[in-house]
Amino acid sequence: MNAGEIAIRVADLDDAAADEVTKALEAGLDPVELLRAGVIRGLERIGEKFEAGEYFLPELMMGGELAEKCIALIDPFLPEGAGASEGVVVIGAVHGDIHDIGYGLVAKQLQLAGFEIHKIGVNVPAMTFIEKAQEVNADIIGLSAFLTTTIPNCTEVVEYIRDMGLKDTFKVIIGGAETSQEKADQMGAAGWAPNAVEAVKLCRRLMGQKE
Repeated sequence: MNAGEIAIRVADLDDAAADEVTKALEAGLDPVELLRAGVIRGLERIGEKFEAGEYFLPELMMGGELAEKCIALIDPFLPEGAGASEGVVVIGAVHGDIHDIGYGLVAKQLQLAGFEIHKIGVNVPAMTFIEKAQEVNADIIGLSAFLTTTIPNCTEVVEYIRDMGLKDTFKVIIGGAETSQEKADQMGAAGWAPNAVEAVKLCRRLMGQKE
């Protein structure tokens, strides 16, 4: 069993992927290769199938759980620094919004993609996002808004960051049922993602801009 075969099993949502990861580790295969060309590549293929309409939300969640199980097996074998973070993200639902499923899935996909994630819950005041971002030296702040009435609370975070002179420090992204690229542009956010797969791509693009 090599990394490519593990990627296929993960992409196919095959529960045997975890057993094959264990066998590959016992056989002495490179854990970094198993992680990157195996599990992470399989997760990327799941994202591709989701975008193509072959997979839907349940499959995306199943894939995330399977990948998480496989990564947990590989982690103890990784050399120090091999799992270096893609970036640091603070994420939560803005004040007035108590929906956690959507942003929770985004947080999980980002974490599996190599980001350091700090979930701060629902109904979060604007300054709490900023204070947490400063505390953990975040790169990106993710705002979730599922209600039309909570869109202004996303704008409030963006305006606070601008007024505090932190626009170049924190990139703000938004998501949720009532959000859109147009609304992100209007409030001055760095980006918008319609789903968890696109959120990973967006965050990677933003990290590339910071380099």
